[in-house]
Amino acid sequence: MRTLNMLKCELCNIELNEYIYMDKVLIARKLSPYDICIWRSPDFLYRRPLAYQNFIYKNGICIDDYGDERQSQEERAYIAECVTIIQAHERARRSRVLKSAIMYDKKKLMVKQANKIPYIFTYQQGQSCSIPIKRTTFNACLVKNKTSCRDILKAKTHKIVNLINVKECLKYDESREMAALRIQSAWRIYKAKKIAEKNILLQRHLYGMTGRRLNSPNKRRQSIHEIYKEDLIKQNQNSKFEQLITNERTRLLKETAPNIMEDISDHIRAWFKEFYEKTGDFHPYPEVAKKGTVLVLLDETMNFEEFKEFQSLQNMSKEEKKAKAEKEKMKRLLEKEKYKKQKLKDAKRRKKLKDAGIYDIAYQLTSSKDIEKIDATIKQFSIEWRNVDEYLNKNHEAISKWVTENELSKIHRELRILVDNYMRLEYELLKKAWSLDNKTKYKPMKERKLKFTTERKKRNVLNPTEQRTIDSLYQELKESGIIEQPIDKSFSDFVGDFNFIADDTRDENNMVMIGPEYADMKAIIQECLVGYGNFMVDKPKSICIIGPANSGKQLLCRIISSELDAVLFNLSPEKTYQFAHNVNYFIQTVMKVAKELQPSILFIDDAHRVFWKKVPKDQIETNPTLHQNVITKKILKVIKKDDKIMLLGTSDAPWNAKPKFKNVFQKILLVPKSGYATTYLLWMDKISKIISEDAYDDYTITALAKVLCSYNTGEIVKNVEHTLNLKRRMGIKRNHLNPMEFIDYFMQRPEPLFPLQDKIIQKFEKWYNRTNPYRKLKAAMVLKNQNTHFPLMIFNVAEECVLFHNVHGCSLYFIFKSDLFVFLY
Repeated sequence: MRTLNMLKCELCNIELNEYIYMDKVLIARKLSPYDICIWRSPDFLYRRPLAYQNFIYKNGICIDDYGDERQSQEERAYIAECVTIIQAHERARRSRVLKSAIMYDKKKLMVKQANKIPYIFTYQQGQSCSIPIKRTTFNACLVKNKTSCRDILKAKTHKIVNLINVKECLKYDESREMAALRIQSAWRIYKAKKIAEKNILLQRHLYGMTGRRLNSPNKRRQSIHEIYKEDLIKQNQNSKFEQLITNERTRLLKETAPNIMEDISDHIRAWFKEFYEKTGDFHPYPEVAKKGTVLVLLDETMNFEEFKEFQSLQNMSKEEKKAKAEKEKMKRLLEKEKYKKQKLKDAKRRKKLKDAGIYDIAYQLTSSKDIEKIDATIKQFSIEWRNVDEYLNKNHEAISKWVTENELSKIHRELRILVDNYMRLEYELLKKAWSLDNKTKYKPMKERKLKFTTERKKRNVLNPTEQRTIDSLYQELKESGIIEQPIDKSFSDFVGDFNFIADDTRDENNMVMIGPEYADMKAIIQECLVGYGNFMVDKPKSICIIGPANSGKQLLCRIISSELDAVLFNLSPEKTYQFAHNVNYFIQTVMKVAKELQPSILFIDDAHRVFWKKVPKDQIETNPTLHQNVITKKILKVIKKDDKIMLLGTSDAPWNAKPKFKNVFQKILLVPKSGYATTYLLWMDKISKIISEDAYDDYTITALAKVLCSYNTGEIVKNVEHTLNLKRRMGIKRNHLNPMEFIDYFMQRPEPLFPLQDKIIQKFEKWYNRTNPYRKLKAAMVLKNQNTHFPLMIFNVAEECVLFHNVHGCSLYFIFKSDLFVFLY
């Protein structure tokens, strides 16, 4: 993920734009922009602890060892109340039926009651009902009649037949048959027409002549509760795995610990003997700081020739030792200089190529530490899992062989430390005896102790929320309206298409002339959210979405909070003015809860109000500039690199804010003007969700997208909801949909609603050009009139492709299809 971000930054620097257009490269590989989007799986959500998750959501999740779901206390009380109401209604129903039966016939009832099995309505918590709830069926007739219903009907028909002649009866039968034939023919014609219309629609869909409902390229994320249930099952499996490790460790310590200690001591003694027999002296005992006698096991100690050189160095004088050390130092310096010269040559070569428009992407790949880690892990995986078959292991049980090997290695390391302490004493005794035999002075060993870093003592800062629980602080913020329940939205609700014309319409300087579309902006937001999951990727601390009213800014904010499963803190002025008397306490409480319940979003609606140059008179009561001096010091500085906290804001008039507004938000995004493709998809999505496709003609959506192209998305959504109300949907089959109905919504009102003026759009673009660093660079290059932007070329990639193919065992296209590494296919 880091390498993908690095490549994206490089391409942005080449394009001098946040939005990258490379349609020609994609067309050659038969790909679309949807194929290179970074798709964030719901499995990579940043999980918060289960205790916090239970009081954030009313329906808490708790799964025991067997995986059975239990209900929260509130839900149990609610179910118990429902059961009492059902029981009361059931008893009342039974008493009504019994009373009516007694009124009808008491003797028959007594006989039935004697043979009837008693039915008792019972309920236990956590148990489903064994039989469905009985409904009232009134079969008893309360009036006793001597004559039956059939006799009454026969008498009535006999009277009618006697009054009608035979000829009239024949005419009556003929008219009935003719009426039946006409009804049948009309019905068959209607059915045939319906079948023909369906076949025509299917044919048009196959040919691609009509559009169906939008299928989003991003899959709808799973329910949060299901994800947490899977996590709890994993926790259960992890606890079993930990129990297996402890059991295996105790077994190995009982059975193999004495044998391991004997083997280690025998191996060290054999090493002593081997060196003494061949060199006449003992090798220096390995230090604790250098892993001890593990070096002997790994054969990383001095060999016999190196040991002889070491002995000769010991016999040298101080001057000779200094001279040798200086020679070695000079050698190292010469090697360093050679390496630096080679590095400078490569850098100059890359700079010349870059000036010529050729980019050495292969160098960046080889110099990336992340790719080295990926290669190492893939090699390790291929070695370890070569002979393991997981097909029959459907319960994901641990491989006992690996557990024993791992625990044996740990036990071996721990026991070797104990054996080393004893063997050092034996080594000193041998060294003393050797010095007596050679009549030399004995020098005891000097052990280097390991350095332990001590943490600095921090100053005690007064914290008024120290003794309060997170639950109580959360409830306080929720009751005051600061914490809001996020609405469940996804990126598929933000309808839009990519800009497919930008790459073909470049100016003389090879700069893009046409701006982005909704899907381009959506892709950038998705890339920003990657770092708020389990990926440790660079992410912006603060984002501001600017644009005119009804352009989808708040919808994007709701989507972001829903996609991250974040706790939403609304810090808008109309919510926070109530804490004006103690701002520091309020901000401290918000940041403490946000850090504990992360991922969290601090949302400010119309964020320019916090940095207003001059506060309007009607807004003085809400005190909008309350947090102006607090945002940078007590919110943004408190958010660390690893925290999953985002400051998210919207604005429809950013030019009314002070220059400080630009510095607070790390990333500012302008909602683009909706084009024909986005408008067409939006009309098609909203209309097809309300009514069926056979209720409107093909030209309807095309005409609406062409005529009403300049209207904002929010206005179009309101138009569809108002026009296709319940009354209109009831008569949609009789009167087909007409595009003029939607145009009348904008025009037939006291004040007609016209599309946004070009002056306002230009005003947003001017302000955005002054804040965006890429736009500044682009403007400077255009002014200098330097053709520094060249066609994208890739250099020295063939070797890397072969390397990646050998390591990963598959083509690069398959590995990096989800993002911009498609270039290296």
